[in-house]
Order: sequence, then structure tokens, then C-alpha cells
Amino acid sequence: MLTLETTLARRLFIASLGLVLLSSSLLAFGDEEQESKKQLALLRERMQRVQQTISQTQQAKSAEEKQLNTLEKRLSESAEILRGLDRRVAETEQKAQRLQQQQKEVQFDIEGQKEVLANLLRSAYFMGKQQRVKMLLNQQQPDRMSRVMQYYDYFNQAKVDVVSRLDKDLLELKQIERDLDREHKQLLALAEAKRLEKQSLQQTKQQRASVLATLHKRIQSSSQELAGLKQNEKRLTDLLASISQAINDIPLLVQQNKPFPSLKGKLSWPTKGQIVKKFGSAKKSGRYDGVLIAASEGAAIRSVSHGRVVYADWLRGYGLLIIVDHGSKYLSLYAFNEGLYKEVGDWVKAGETIATVGISGGQQKAGLYFSIRKNGKAVNPAHWCRAVKNNRVG
Repeated sequence: MLTLETTLARRLFIASLGLVLLSSSLLAFGDEEQESKKQLALLRERMQRVQQTISQTQQAKSAEEKQLNTLEKRLSESAEILRGLDRRVAETEQKAQRLQQQQKEVQFDIEGQKEVLANLLRSAYFMGKQQRVKMLLNQQQPDRMSRVMQYYDYFNQAKVDVVSRLDKDLLELKQIERDLDREHKQLLALAEAKRLEKQSLQQTKQQRASVLATLHKRIQSSSQELAGLKQNEKRLTDLLASISQAINDIPLLVQQNKPFPSLKGKLSWPTKGQIVKKFGSAKKSGRYDGVLIAASEGAAIRSVSHGRVVYADWLRGYGLLIIVDHGSKYLSLYAFNEGLYKEVGDWVKAGETIATVGISGGQQKAGLYFSIRKNGKAVNPAHWCRAVKNNRVG
């Protein structure tokens, strides 16, 4: 049979063990978080060097191409600003709706208090102003007088309570009205900011169209165009090789997510649209190493799986390009974007918006270039994503 001392000793031991395990867990979590920060810093440092190398290889581009780079980055910034404004408008509208609901509730409460107060005043009127004095002077029925006096006290306290609550509700209503007025002014300011940003966006698009027209005039022969396309493809190949080397020893946290190879045939397409160029179809410089999806300009582009962004910048021939590392040597590429919503090192979930459909990189029509690579080598996205119906996806 256990003694009291033995029982207490065991409990103390178990409690001490629990504290040790908790401390170890906290330390392990702290170490993991610190390691994650180191990996992020290392990734960004290496990718910055990769970007510098890519930029050096593009030094020979024409003034028009440099201008195109600048304009398309400006378009991306405008798209991000508009996205932020839309988010703030939605938040402000939700707040205004909550305030309007509160306003209705307080107004309803005020009407109820007014009705109660009116009933109390009518009762007071019928009882008469001198009724209480008369009762005090009437010494013939002391028990009845005591009950009536107590009733008067309850009655007066009820009036005080109703008036006090009414005053409180009126003050709350005034504050809600002030808050509503502030939110309405905020909505007007946001609407004006959106109007100006859209105006700036449209002007930038017009400038871009002018630059593109000049660039197309400069390509005087199909051989010049072919040479340019091959240079662009080589630049992307070099970029992918540099990325693979940069991330080779930086582990990707899989956590609860399934390994990318196990998702073959189950991935959702990154956007909604129509495939106009299939994988392996012919083009001037050879064969398509991805698919071209015609889609609405500004439509959301979503990551096909969990991963980490390893590239998010402008690349000659591909415009605004974002690349996601999914682990197991697999990368997904999304090009010709209008706006980029993620930066190098950001973690993304399957289905999370990472960019929007655009016409960057010298494109004439809005669309998305989508490619999946393993060890830098292109694989057919149709084998990885869900079945295509009449060339429609998403």
C-alpha cells in the first residue's frame, strides 16, 4: 500500500517530467523557427545573386525592352495596389454593415424604452400628483399605506432606470452615427483612390502598347524573331538551372502536405480558361514545353500545390514570372502575369492566389503560360492536372 509520502513523491516526479518535456518542446520549436528564418535568409540571398546574374545577361536588350520591363513591373504594382484597395473596401463595407445592424438594434431598443417610459408617465398621471401625500396623511390603514409606498418606490426606480438606459442608448446611437459617417467617408476616399489607380493603370497599358508596337517593327525578319525566342528559352533554362543549384541544400517543409509526386493527375489547373497551345505542340522555336491558357485579364492564378516561391520577377520573353518549388525536384512556372502577389521565400498553399493573368512579356492577348518541371526538364501538365474537357480548364 502506497504511503502519502510515496504518492506525493510520484506526483512531483511526474510534474517535473512534464515541465522538462514542455521545456524541450519549446526549445525544439524555437530551434525550428530559428532554422526556418536562416533558410529563408539563405534562399533570398542566393536568389538575389541569381537575379543579378540574369539581369547581367539582359544588359544587351534595347531601350524599348528596358522600358517594357519597367512598364510591366509598374502594371504589377498597380495590380497589387488595386487588390489592396479592394480588400480595404470589402473590410470597410463589412464594418459599415455591422454598424448599420447595431444602429437598427439600438434604435429598436430606444423605441422600446420610449414606450415603457410613456406607459410609466401615463400611470403617474392617472395616480395624481397628490396621491402619495394623501397616503402619508392617511393613518387609518397603515398596512395598505406601507405597500403603496413601496409600490411608489419601485415605480420611481423604474422611471429612473428607463431614463438612464434611454440616455445610454442615445449616446451609443450618436457614436454609431459618427462611426458610420467616418466609414462612409473612408469608402469615398477608397473609391477615389481606386479611380486614380485605374486611370494610372490604363495609361501604363497604353504606354506598353506603344512600346510593343515599336518592338514588333524592329523585328524585320522571321530569323530575327526566331533568334530572340531561342535566347529567351535559353535564359529560362539557365534560370531554372541556377534555381535548382540555389535550393539544392535548402529543405522544403512538407509538414502535413502530400509529396508532390503522389498528386499526379489530381492537381487543379491554375486558372480558368481554354488551352490554346498544348504541351509538345509546334512553335517557331521548336515545341511548347508547357501549356498556354487563354484567360481573362486580371483573373486569379492559383498555385497548383503547396510549396515555396523561389522566383518572382520579370524575365525577358516571359514577362512577370513566378516559380514555386514543390519539393522532390519539382517546380511549377506561371508566366505572362499582370500582377505578382508573392515574393521569394513565401510559402503558398494549394489553391492560393499567387498572381493574376496578364499580357506581360510581349504578349498580344491575355493568357497564362503554365509549365511543370522535374530536375529542370518539362513534363506534360495534362498528365498532372485534372482531366481537360473540350480544351477548357479550371
